[in-house]
Amino acid sequence: MMYPRFALFALLSLAAAVPSAFAQQDQKYTAPRTEHGHPDFQGVWGTAFLTMLERPQGVEGLVATPEQAAAMVTMIRKMAPAVNDPDFLLHDVKQLAMVKGEYRTSMIVDPADGHMPFTPASLDRIAQMVKSPRKFDNPEDRPLAERCLENLAYAPIRTVPVFLPRQIVQSRDYLVISAEDSSGARVINLRDAPPPPDSVRSIGGYSTGHWEGDTLVVRTTNLRADQPRNVVGRALLISPRTTITERFTRVSEKELFYQFTVEDPELYTRPWTGEFSLTKHDGPIYEYACHEGNYSLPNILRGGQAEAARAEEAKRSNAAVVR
Repeated sequence: MMYPRFALFALLSLAAAVPSAFAQQDQKYTAPRTEHGHPDFQGVWGTAFLTMLERPQGVEGLVATPEQAAAMVTMIRKMAPAVNDPDFLLHDVKQLAMVKGEYRTSMIVDPADGHMPFTPASLDRIAQMVKSPRKFDNPEDRPLAERCLENLAYAPIRTVPVFLPRQIVQSRDYLVISAEDSSGARVINLRDAPPPPDSVRSIGGYSTGHWEGDTLVVRTTNLRADQPRNVVGRALLISPRTTITERFTRVSEKELFYQFTVEDPELYTRPWTGEFSLTKHDGPIYEYACHEGNYSLPNILRGGQAEAARAEEAKRSNAAVVR
């Protein structure tokens, strides 16, 4: 079964938090090494917080006090509907993202206001997307998430307000991130190799990485831009010209710090940067099996077509009455 996780995004107009298990980081921490001498990121790392990509309206400042965090969690939980994603109810997340001991009100840290710096053309595109009628004629009309093609481990890594683990496996030449989510594993090439031709593109793009001290720097290009990336509260636009640069740094035994920068002069007036941390998790990840036994997409199409047929019948009936 494919849970409608992305339906949660519209519900989160405010971030929330309660005290987290993150501790203040030891600045002298040295990450363990692999047999090849690189920092060892291997293991299962999870996220489970309500912080959105963009800062909610009316919230000032990137860092929240424990009192502000508690007030925000109370507010968001009052807004949640009684009928919701089963995972949302089961995981019952009650915390704000914590980065190096600080509660965060948004993932975006630059610009300082916590908002994506869209160009006027991008804002027009978003407005048109909101106004455009939803289509149900064939599967390709539906969003990537409904088609089991949206992988939250793709660049930039995104989160949902449930516990979502990701397993990292690395060798000298590759680092693999396998999210407990659809679309399989993401492979990052650590060899000094050129990217594929510009004509070779995918939803996940092509990721190549190198080490800068204890930080893994990953550059992703060759993206397809069929649809926006789903994020909490807003569409994250990409185009064939988008470049995403990510930085992974292990800052404690339990915390993997993640930062990403999105560049695209057509979509954004300037590069913008977000960050959050992943927490070490002792348990395994499990098969998501998004397509296997998935009745969601056929039922979505049937329901949408039935709704359209009823609307058309009502239109004909009204026209007959007028005549």
